[in-house]
Amino acid sequence: MMYGANNNEFRIFSAHHFIVQFVSIPFRQRKNLNMAATPLISVAKRLLANVDADHADYSETIVNVAVRNYRDTDRFEREVENIFHRSPLLVALSCDLREHGDFASLVIAGRPILVVRGKDGIARAFLNICRHRGAPVTEECFGHSRRFTCPYHSWVYDTEGALVGNTDRAAFEGIDVDSLVELPTAEKSGAVFAILTPGLALDIDAWLGDMASALDILNLNNLYRHRDGLLAESGNWKATADGYVDGYHLGYLHGKSIGTKSITNRNTYDLYGPHVRLGFANKPLPAMRDLPDEEWELPNAMSLVHYIFPNISISGQPNGGLMMSRILPGSTPDRCQVEQFQYFREPMTTPEQIADADYKRDLYLAVTRDEDFATVIKITDAMAAIPEDVMRYGRNESGNQNLHRWAAALADGTTP
Repeated sequence: MMYGANNNEFRIFSAHHFIVQFVSIPFRQRKNLNMAATPLISVAKRLLANVDADHADYSETIVNVAVRNYRDTDRFEREVENIFHRSPLLVALSCDLREHGDFASLVIAGRPILVVRGKDGIARAFLNICRHRGAPVTEECFGHSRRFTCPYHSWVYDTEGALVGNTDRAAFEGIDVDSLVELPTAEKSGAVFAILTPGLALDIDAWLGDMASALDILNLNNLYRHRDGLLAESGNWKATADGYVDGYHLGYLHGKSIGTKSITNRNTYDLYGPHVRLGFANKPLPAMRDLPDEEWELPNAMSLVHYIFPNISISGQPNGGLMMSRILPGSTPDRCQVEQFQYFREPMTTPEQIADADYKRDLYLAVTRDEDFATVIKITDAMAAIPEDVMRYGRNESGNQNLHRWAAALADGTTP
């Protein structure tokens, strides 16, 4: 980072090539950075103030991000290695691992992962790779098992990853492995995090910072997943992430769908390191202006998105259902996949509950696939025609600015 005279301006350059430009304006004390999460009634009142002021929370700068930052293969490979392989990733919600033997499996950036609750109550993550010949020890997305048996040659592992049985033991006497490869893992605020490179240190308190207090408000432990996830294709992973941290587009791109309830572009942005909590003003909000705090109907007054860098969006509020979306980078810079999961505050058991949950699950997939991701694919493909141009992020897009600030720095092995 280079500072101008008297620290009144700043720009960021990459050692490899120019990546992110912060357009200089007088530097002021930044707001909403690295503070404990405020109560949701405070968020609602800030949203109302933004409605009255006729704009969203503003950052200090306009930010330009080079188009090649989205398309460059070398940079993409550094993003995969330094961000997705070496940063803590949310790999499961604690509610999916309630009991000993509950597990989840997934693949992120080429790394197959098994997350399982051990008999000691600890959630651990492993590479979902048998130590014999490399087959996955489970292919179920979620389930319950006290033993994981490789389908290839029936090597067996327990919930702590230990190798507890293998066929034709005499042929492998003296073998040099006794367990799956364990990944650095930590559980906090209702979520399990792992680093996908064995042996690295994971300081979850440092990584989440005050985002942990924002997640605590969501009560993630008190959720029940409805079915497995649904997958959809999108464009570049950062361009896809842009949509989750951007409140500006809601009433435009989604003007005939989920954006109809929103007062567009009046968002609040609380930045916690690389993470962000976004508040969205809804149309019933102004009518609550003169009510006592306890009478504000927050689920109607506003919407919330918590974005956990680099690839998790959680949309919803503490007492209602949530949608969790996970961005999965592809093998090339121009494509990714997004997996969406629906969670509710109680299990969906009656036919009416299941039908309603299925409707919401399918609706949100259709909206994001046909509106968000279809647009991102067009943006990604169009970038080939403007390789020397930039993407321009206004002062009302501080969530996007923060995303690119951290992605550029971490890809280069530094921090902002």
